[in-house]
Amino acid sequence: MTLTRTAATGSRALQGRLLAVAPILLPGTKVSDGGASEMLDAMVGALLEDLRIDHLWLLFVAVSARYPTRDELLDCRRTFELSGPFEATLWLLDTALEGALGSSAPRRDMVLLRDTVLVEVDHTAKHSLHTGVQQVVRELMPRWTRDHHVVPVAWTSNWGVHRALSRRELQRVVSWGRGDAGGPSDDEADSGAIVVPWQCVIVMAEVPFGNAPLRLSPLAQSSGNRVVAIGYDCIPVVSADLVPTLDSSRFVEYLSVIKHAHGVAGISESAAAEFQGFVKALPSQGLKGPAVLECLLPAASGAASSAPHRDRTGRPMVLMVGSFEPRKNHLGVLHAAETLWREGLDFELTFIGGSGWGSEIPDRIAALTQFGRPITVLRNVDQARLDQTYRSARFTVFPSRHEGYGLPVAESLEAGTPAITSDFGSLRELAAGGGALMVDPHDDIALANAMRGLLSDDAELALLRRQIADRPPRTWDDYADELWTLLVAPLLLPER
Repeated sequence: MTLTRTAATGSRALQGRLLAVAPILLPGTKVSDGGASEMLDAMVGALLEDLRIDHLWLLFVAVSARYPTRDELLDCRRTFELSGPFEATLWLLDTALEGALGSSAPRRDMVLLRDTVLVEVDHTAKHSLHTGVQQVVRELMPRWTRDHHVVPVAWTSNWGVHRALSRRELQRVVSWGRGDAGGPSDDEADSGAIVVPWQCVIVMAEVPFGNAPLRLSPLAQSSGNRVVAIGYDCIPVVSADLVPTLDSSRFVEYLSVIKHAHGVAGISESAAAEFQGFVKALPSQGLKGPAVLECLLPAASGAASSAPHRDRTGRPMVLMVGSFEPRKNHLGVLHAAETLWREGLDFELTFIGGSGWGSEIPDRIAALTQFGRPITVLRNVDQARLDQTYRSARFTVFPSRHEGYGLPVAESLEAGTPAITSDFGSLRELAAGGGALMVDPHDDIALANAMRGLLSDDAELALLRRQIADRPPRTWDDYADELWTLLVAPLLLPER
């Protein structure tokens, strides 16, 4: 595309974006015949007369095709407070041009959504990873799109502004496991119109990546939109020693959005307590912080599973599901398993996981496998295979050192398979309903004793299965309905 054509395309897109916001920034004014220059002059003039921060935010987005950061919005307000129309207009255009370098967003049209619920599903839409957060999103969104008017959105490639999902991305979010939803991204994903909310509810269904928190924070504070979040955990700051340093830094940026949010729904009592602790510190910054609610993820009862699985060698199978990272305590499970193998117990150990970090876990698995221990590692397992493996296991182990919920325990119980898990926090909440043994995850002897008991005592295993069958069910439909009622519905504007 030549420079002349690029400029013409950008001018037309700017005019279209200004037309989209004109009913808000220039109410009662006929602007359909005006060019971009005339509309921009009129909008700047109106703001100089009545400097509303939410209108300033919206004008910045229309001109630059991206959300402002906190510093950009402050600079914009100071410029409008201290300058005349020409200087203010020039500042906006200079800032837009600077942000346009290396980005096609200024040449994109804009869809302005009003009084709508937007749900951020960026990572789930763009990737095929299917661990805890992505599982929650892929269970929640089919139900919300079925029962409510919601718009799932992702971020543009440079985390500048929201956009609609492509066809394949939408499949990953609402039709996971069907068709080609797990395939690579397609070209339409980052070429359509940007999506800008006005007086909307934005649900952060994930922890945002990249520079998104830098733009979400002023959106939550100053745009007139209402931001709410699913609160998974505060592990990156509460247990920073158990996660990569980069994760902790990114989570602190996420908390800069949470402090301006309207509500956070913790997925467990423990997760809610962690967010509540953060909120209690906010008055020192002159902030009230969000309302923190509890909306527990499903922990349905499971039908009694069939006879304990044995492979072709006659071994019972012990299963651990979870990403391969030190916090999940794979090394503790491997140590306990090796203790029992040396005692003469015959069983196989299966790990299912996706992402991970560090080399200790794979190195230890490789060493034990080379020594002849029956260890199987499965990655990128689809839902059908995962469900079948849960049902095939004699029991599962998940002695994590810190969890916001512990979905592998809930999934094990749903399959009717007893579990061994940690005796505190959200995992204790799950185990308290029956069907699981609790151990101190820092006590290798206690973990080995629990595994020995369930490998050798059929009566204890049968008791745990009966307890699972007696657990009161809580389904994904229950969770989706309650989350909407608690987190979203109170913020919706009444019908006009």
